[in-house]
Amino acid sequence: MRIALLFPPAVLPTGPPLGIASLKGWLQSCVGARVEVRNFDLNFAHFEQACRWQSEGRLRMSLRKMDQQTTAQKVKAAVRFFRGEEAGAFFDQELYDEHARIYTGFGSVLNGLFDSFARKLLLGLPVPTLATMFLEELLAPVRAFEPDLAGFSILFSQQLFFAIALAKFLKDRGGPKIALGGATFSVMPDPGRLLGPIAVSGNDGQGSVDAGRLVDYLVVGEGEEGVKALVESGLCPHEDVPGLVYRKEGKLIGNPARGVLDLDALPVPDFSDTVPGLYHSPAPVLPYLSSRGCPWRRCAFCTHQKTYLHYREEHAEVAAGKISRLQEKYGASHFCLVDEMLAPRRLDAIARELIGKNVRVRFSAYARPSGFLPPVFETAHRAGLRLVLWGVESASQRVLDLMGKGTKAREIESILHAARKAGIWNMLFVLLGFPTETKAEWLSTLDFLDSCRESIHALSRSRFLLLEGSSVFLNPGRYGIKRILDRPQRDPVSVAYDYEVTEGLSVEESSELFRESLARLSGAGRSPWFGQFREHMLLYAAREASGSLSSNPPAAG
Repeated sequence: MRIALLFPPAVLPTGPPLGIASLKGWLQSCVGARVEVRNFDLNFAHFEQACRWQSEGRLRMSLRKMDQQTTAQKVKAAVRFFRGEEAGAFFDQELYDEHARIYTGFGSVLNGLFDSFARKLLLGLPVPTLATMFLEELLAPVRAFEPDLAGFSILFSQQLFFAIALAKFLKDRGGPKIALGGATFSVMPDPGRLLGPIAVSGNDGQGSVDAGRLVDYLVVGEGEEGVKALVESGLCPHEDVPGLVYRKEGKLIGNPARGVLDLDALPVPDFSDTVPGLYHSPAPVLPYLSSRGCPWRRCAFCTHQKTYLHYREEHAEVAAGKISRLQEKYGASHFCLVDEMLAPRRLDAIARELIGKNVRVRFSAYARPSGFLPPVFETAHRAGLRLVLWGVESASQRVLDLMGKGTKAREIESILHAARKAGIWNMLFVLLGFPTETKAEWLSTLDFLDSCRESIHALSRSRFLLLEGSSVFLNPGRYGIKRILDRPQRDPVSVAYDYEVTEGLSVEESSELFRESLARLSGAGRSPWFGQFREHMLLYAAREASGSLSSNPPAAG
């Protein structure tokens, strides 16, 4: 049996996707010689193919104030720059920001254009011949593999219509069984509706497509056990396939999900098909997940915890060993730990294992600013920690308490300063406009950002979104929400809703205040682009904090 695992467009390809790499490693370890698994990062291929077509004059696109030829030259230069092909230039902040502006602008236009084509194709509307030729060429390596099952890993909602349109191309020629999986479906209250008629809206109006004729299965929740059981069944869906959603005799059936309980038993992710060194980064940066779920799980606005069944960890020694093996196999010395968050004791344990094993890497991690003391940062820095992405959200204690953050506003600044003093960069997430927040509380967060600017290396700012399944959605009255409003022309995977409040800033006032605050917010951090390019931010942090890896003292205890 041949299995193709696909990561569809459209996100910016600065690093390889973790989901399909983990799933390939799992299937090869537990199913073995009975299957051949190959990964296809169609997102990366999409961007690369577009750049090539543009250089050849086959794809004509222009950014604002540029003609097509100039755009093609600028985009090609930006890709070369991000790959580090201009010796030493990548770490010139001014040059970096200019190339990032071109690169993201091109990505936005390209992805918007092909998202529109995908929607039209699904609705049976005419599209330029160029669009069908482009997608056929994109899928040519998948067709040549002749898979029995094509599994699309969908991490972000904007990948959905790309994936279904690509599934249609595969199905139109009597292609493989199609399965959709990924984090997006785990936070949807009713993912099974994707196996029936779904609304498709675009610039040419709205229609519907029977996605159930293009997609055979969904795999909801953590995918390892479900995909394994589906493969072992010979792709015959039944009630013993965990997390499988499918139709049988016209009836929608959803099996309970089940996850791998012992994370220590999981093999290392297999990035061999996605070649980390080819991505748009001057050095390979690999994602790694050492735990499943969130140990806190109480933030009122969040639905991330629904991605996993419950919280569990690899032993720190196992995590350090797997990182070491990935480093040896792929020549990667930089890792983004993408755990939902690392608590101080967890970070300290992993750091001590990396030090003890003399694993010489640089890494980033997500954390909640609570309980971190200078000795933890000092140990973590010795182990290679160079960047922490902090869920700060607000500087108002009342708002933090209502959010359920469990953090103390008065402690956040000292934690950031301690990290910076240890040689670790700080990226902050702030969430403005939480229900009942007042203008004074909003401004207190801006004042906080100004007061600790020297310890802020990057900032990701956003406005509150009401997400179905979050505590705010389930208990609106507790958060000052008097009415929840559905959104017109809702995409099928969207879980965001509009709302009206009884107190605090209204949605309209919050939107206006956000626009007014952008100037102050933009002044925080080294680059406005680091929030999008976190692999690049880690490389900058590693270079500034400790120079090259080869010049560091041995990471020994």
